[in-house]
Amino acid sequence: MAQTLSNLPTGAKVKFGNHKVNTEAAMPIIWTIVAKNHPGYPANAITLHAEKIIDLRCFDAREPNNTNSDRKSYGNNRYSVSNIDQWLNKDSAAGAWYVGQHTYDQSPNAANVNNNTPYDTRPGFLNHFSTEEKNAILSTPLRVVKPSVDGGGYEDITRKVFLPSTTEVGLANEGGTAEGTAWGFYTSNAARIAYLTAQAFNNTLSSSKPSAIGNAWYWWLRTPNSSRANGARIVDAGGTLSSSNAHGGDCGVRPALNLLSSLLVSDTTDSDGCYTFVWNTPPTKPPHINVPASIYGGKTAAISWGASTDVDNNLSGYILQRSVNGGAYTQIFKGNALTYTDTITYGWNTVRYRVCAYDAMDAASDWQVSDIRTVINNQAPVISGSDANLGVKSAGFTQSYTVTDADGDSVTVTEKIDGVLLHSYNVTLEATNTFSVTGTTWLAQSNGSHTMTITATDSFGNITVRTYTFTKSVNSFSIQNASPMMADTRPSRIRIGVTRNIPPEATFKVYVCNNGYDSVPTWEDATSSVTGSLIHIFENTTKTAASWGVLIKVEVDRGLAEGACYVNQIGGNFE
Repeated sequence: MAQTLSNLPTGAKVKFGNHKVNTEAAMPIIWTIVAKNHPGYPANAITLHAEKIIDLRCFDAREPNNTNSDRKSYGNNRYSVSNIDQWLNKDSAAGAWYVGQHTYDQSPNAANVNNNTPYDTRPGFLNHFSTEEKNAILSTPLRVVKPSVDGGGYEDITRKVFLPSTTEVGLANEGGTAEGTAWGFYTSNAARIAYLTAQAFNNTLSSSKPSAIGNAWYWWLRTPNSSRANGARIVDAGGTLSSSNAHGGDCGVRPALNLLSSLLVSDTTDSDGCYTFVWNTPPTKPPHINVPASIYGGKTAAISWGASTDVDNNLSGYILQRSVNGGAYTQIFKGNALTYTDTITYGWNTVRYRVCAYDAMDAASDWQVSDIRTVINNQAPVISGSDANLGVKSAGFTQSYTVTDADGDSVTVTEKIDGVLLHSYNVTLEATNTFSVTGTTWLAQSNGSHTMTITATDSFGNITVRTYTFTKSVNSFSIQNASPMMADTRPSRIRIGVTRNIPPEATFKVYVCNNGYDSVPTWEDATSSVTGSLIHIFENTTKTAASWGVLIKVEVDRGLAEGACYVNQIGGNFE
């Protein structure tokens, strides 16, 4: 796993970048954390200083054409135009990093440096750094004293890699001018004593170096000896302040730089006691974010976004944030889904969303930001009552309800059973309405559970749904015409048609009579005539009432039969 660089204490060691002194293989540079969130540096920066002297190089070469005799013979001590400053900030290939900085500038070639340490044909210091490492280095604003020959005072520059100042390493301010503030890490001469790395000791070309690898050595600062034109400040082998001619190639280089505190490093140290950086590429920004064009207060809104990609294959999910009324963003979702249903509070004026992707290392993409949506604070219609189970029904029934709308909007109501539309109309607000489950609607329902829905939709698209459930339980039924069909003479025969759906296991009976006005009609079984599409011949020849009249009666008993069981229509003619 990994942790953020900010978790490491001051004094911790990290490996960052590589360096090649001569012809040996490039080797990791070990750095010490010397400051955290240091004043004047970029926000949340962690300051690294090379633990040891990584090379012996001159501050600046002699300038043979310079009109100043000191600089002509001993090099230029103005840091902002020095060879060492330019070399530290270049990633060019061998021989390509040097560009003249002023009229008399000179590359650090063999003819113009002391101690046999030319580096004009060497690659830039950053050449052996990875792309991730180079991109991670922060640009740091720096204050540098100007030599009196250049007008004195100070100048402010910005660099990625730099030499520390006398002030930053806890030594005296040059000429009373503070070049930044003290890191607080170097609080004694002993703390400032430095040694060459084994790589620098074994591979340097300098004609002057420590007699043994364990012997202390002196190293450059960016501060000039401001009263001179050629002298630059150094920390000597005892950790105290001194100075040296700029062209001296036997002085040590200990660069410094700043990194963002959120970079990731290993949880544990390696065999050298160093933490190593964990380079992880954040996911790509989600390609889009979709927000409904109309957002209603008091309702929900489905927010969706496109999938990101991750070159490290460790994409973990997405973070969705919301801004209300132009205020700060707050997180409302974190997970691997591509949609989220947000609840919109009634009374909000505007809402805006943004989404980013994050990976297993908590590296996040840039934000994909939505347009601002104006919240429509229009209230939904209200249907009286509450959702309920109406229980078992053995016969057709009705359910009354009223619809109101606080905004007085036009409201459309639909009535459905099991999703099948029965009725749709523009409702009269506050009037009593009836959902009728009678007649053919009742007959069309099979035995079992059913769901009735009343949906009210206002002109703004606000929707309210009232839901009722009921269980139809009808095992038998009987249907008979309400009054007899009158006849002038005795009906002698009749043809009957019954439109129906009767399961084979159910009992289906059809009865008829021709003396339907009698107090006790004479019923005759006409079932076989109906099922066989035959004419039924009346057997009855008597009546007690004044008139003859025909009645038809259908009786159905479901028994144990399953499935739809109903009669749609009964008809016939007689003579």
